[in-house]
Amino acid sequence: MPNSYSETRAPRTGCSMLVGVIMGAGGVIFVCAAVLVFYGLVGGVESGPAVAVLEIYDELIDEREILADLEWLLDDPGTQALVVRVDSPGGAITVAEEVYNALKRVEDEGLPVVASMGTTGASGAYMICLAADRVFANKGTLTGSIGVIFEYTSAAGLFEKLGVEFSSVRTGEYKGAGSIAEPITERQKEHYQQVVNDYLDQFVEVILEERGLDEATVRGLADGRVFTGRQALELKLVDEIGGLDDAIDCAAELAGLTEEPRIIRVRQEAWSLFTVLDEVGMGRAARAAAQFRLGGHVPKFVYR
Repeated sequence: MPNSYSETRAPRTGCSMLVGVIMGAGGVIFVCAAVLVFYGLVGGVESGPAVAVLEIYDELIDEREILADLEWLLDDPGTQALVVRVDSPGGAITVAEEVYNALKRVEDEGLPVVASMGTTGASGAYMICLAADRVFANKGTLTGSIGVIFEYTSAAGLFEKLGVEFSSVRTGEYKGAGSIAEPITERQKEHYQQVVNDYLDQFVEVILEERGLDEATVRGLADGRVFTGRQALELKLVDEIGGLDDAIDCAAELAGLTEEPRIIRVRQEAWSLFTVLDEVGMGRAARAAAQFRLGGHVPKFVYR
């Protein structure tokens, strides 16, 4: 079933404001009038039953944009089913959890949800896929990687050589554990191992609920190994081998659509000088670097 139609949402960046200033008020009015004439000639935006495609790419860092995209897709009155297209190695635990829960709410409201993995659908990204009624993977998809990592950076030896000393006043021995300024102690490591184990238990519980496997089997797979899509099918971690179009066909069938549906997506704005400046200055890239990449003083727990 070929994709018949795509819709876009308003740009996410401030590029349009800058263009509007350059064009001036008269140019903006002209453009608006042209758009109105165009829609009047072609009969407006196409309507009818649709399959929405939510695209989740790259490392899971911030759930806000994903949830905003989901809300936009569901606002279309024609949306009859949802396909979640995932190409991600996983990432922040709470991002995976919040997106998973949001998709479960969509499913609970009676909308069919189908997951489609691209090159990678691993760890936290695999958890997101578990919210779907059916999970598709390509034969060559890398999935699995069921596990948790506690990441921290220690540069205590370097600071000592440089003659740099960090001091702090704490409320307990675990406060500030994992700081870049000092190595983690064995007692702290034991504590964080317990935290990691609890996160893993939560992941396993989701798999048990969604895949119908016994706990011994899931525990045996939850050691961080990756699997190809074909291996994952044999292990019952996914339901079908197929690509995005196959997932869309499945979603349309689950929704009971007898005619070719519209395909609606949230498309990224094309890159330009303005969007690059926005991303570097105050957009996703800056937030990601500040909150996730450069958080040397903040240990990170991740499904990856």
